[in-house]
Amino acid sequence: MTALPHAAHAPERAPLDLRPANYPSLAFPEEEWQWFLRQCQELDLPDPNPRRETFQALYSHLTGVNQWMNLTRLTTPRDYLKFSLLDSLTLLPVLATLCQPESALVDLGSGGGYPGLPLMTMMPTQNFTLVDSRQKKVDFLNASIPLIPRTGKGAACAFRGRDVGRERPDLLHHAEVVTARAVGKGVDLLPDAAELLAVGGVFLLMKGQSWPLEERPAFAEACPAFGFDLVEDLELSLEPQDPVRHIILAVKKEAPNPRRTKRFR
Repeated sequence: MTALPHAAHAPERAPLDLRPANYPSLAFPEEEWQWFLRQCQELDLPDPNPRRETFQALYSHLTGVNQWMNLTRLTTPRDYLKFSLLDSLTLLPVLATLCQPESALVDLGSGGGYPGLPLMTMMPTQNFTLVDSRQKKVDFLNASIPLIPRTGKGAACAFRGRDVGRERPDLLHHAEVVTARAVGKGVDLLPDAAELLAVGGVFLLMKGQSWPLEERPAFAEACPAFGFDLVEDLELSLEPQDPVRHIILAVKKEAPNPRRTKRFR
C-alpha cells in the first residue's frame, strides 16, 4: 500500500470535499499492524486490535484530505502508527486513573486530530470536545468523528481555549481533563487550560525530550499563578532506542489569580 502524498499548497475546497466517502479505504500492512500491537503490549496499553477498522478509516480520511489541506507530514503507515496512534495512546493508562465513564475531556489544539481522535476511539463512553482555533481543521475533525463507533458525545469547536467563556460558555470550567500535544509552549497553554478545566481537573501536556531544560522551569513558575499544582512528570520512550518523551500532569487547585497571571500573558 502506498500512502497518499501531502500537498504543500491547499486550494480552496467545498465542505463536501471533507466527506470520508470521497477517499479510498486504506488498510495497514499486516507487518506494520503487528509491530504496532507489540509496541502497545510493551507499553502496557489497552489492546487496540478490536479498533483496527476504525483506525484504518481515520487514517484513510486523514491521508485523503491531507492531499489538499495541511494536516500532517506523517502519512506512511509506520509513521502514522507510531507517531500519531501509539504516541496518542500512551495517555490511556493515565486517563484510566482520572476518568469515569461519562467524564468530560477537551483536546486543546487538536489540529489533525491527535491525540483526540485515537482517545475517542479507545474511550467510547466519555464526552470529548476537540478544540482548535482554525475553522478548516474543525470542519475536518467534525467529518472524522462519525467514523468512530461510540456512545459518548463528541464534537469539534473553533475557538481559543482562553475565549471559551465568550464562545462556548457551556464549556467554561467544565472539563475534568484537558490534553494538549504539539500545540505550543506549555506556559502559553496555561491560560487556556485554566478556563476549560473545573477545579480539581487535570491538564495533561505531552512534550518531547527538550521539555526539562527548555520549558519546564517557566511552566513550573507559572503554574501557581493560574491555580495549578505541577504534580507529575512521566517519562517514556515509544521504542527503547527512542528519545524520552514526557507526560506532564498539572492539577487545577483553584481559580487563577489575575494579579499574578499578567506577567505570563
